[in-house]
Amino acid sequence: MRASRMMSLLLHLQVRGQATGAELARLLEVSERTVQRDAEALAASGVPIRSTRGPAGGYRLDGGYRTRLTGMGLDEAGALAFLGLAGPADDLGLGSLLEGARVKLWAGLTGAARDRAMSTAARFHLDPVRFFGTPEPVPCLSALARAVWSDRRARIVYTVRSGETATREIDPLGLVLAAGVWYLVALRDGARRTYRVSRVRSVDELPAPVRRPHDFDLAETWTAARAELERERTAVEVTLRIAAHALGRLRETLPVHGHDRLPATIAADPVEVTVPYESVEWAFTALLGLGAAVEVLGPPRLRERIAAELRAAAGHYPAGGATG
Repeated sequence: MRASRMMSLLLHLQVRGQATGAELARLLEVSERTVQRDAEALAASGVPIRSTRGPAGGYRLDGGYRTRLTGMGLDEAGALAFLGLAGPADDLGLGSLLEGARVKLWAGLTGAARDRAMSTAARFHLDPVRFFGTPEPVPCLSALARAVWSDRRARIVYTVRSGETATREIDPLGLVLAAGVWYLVALRDGARRTYRVSRVRSVDELPAPVRRPHDFDLAETWTAARAELERERTAVEVTLRIAAHALGRLRETLPVHGHDRLPATIAADPVEVTVPYESVEWAFTALLGLGAAVEVLGPPRLRERIAAELRAAAGHYPAGGATG
């Protein structure tokens, strides 16, 4: 354990050039006293590690010293797929493995390659979570990840759309993070299924191996599954008359496949469009939020429901602004 920690300390210094005791203690999840002891042990073994005091002090390697002992373990190599995605890696329980792999990769770079990597890291960042969104609780995510990683079948208890729970035996094939929401792609009775991870209530890993199709491609499978989900969830087509300035807000309420229903150029104001929603309830809530900028023309049941809601709301605001 100590040898692994000392190697991590050495690699961090090789990547950073210099680091304070507090920084190294945080990275290695130990005390500053432990960092000091490890640094002294490295120095005693012949590694040219130096410490300096003061506000600009810390630990550094003298003379451009570099170690070639950057061998990457299999688990660390598997975590490389999450480079730039530290949050999702932590969700899956791979945070420490990813950090170890990242340090070893950086330590193996020299000269212009390291400068380019550092320059890129300083200029680009990937944030997979949508704005104003609170991540869904996914208490079973790590258990599903273990089943996916070990290629073992699983028995899950899942909340279906009706609100009831059902037990499913599945072949878990992969996990997908889409706009901040985790999904599980699996086979059930030989057919592909997609499960929202937040609806999984329990996971029991089974001894039988997963029956993974030889030509399975997670990215391609997810693209097809997403298209099917979007088609299935177009439960209602709504015709609107909407002010041109509100088209941007309308777009935010629509599923992705409804965006091309909106005009690229404005020939008239207001604009009449027909757009899809996954339910009458969602259309009702979303369109009420657009206020007087939108008029629902159809379907009749939605128009009547919105009209009744607006009349009831207007009753709270009598003419003249009197209250109480």
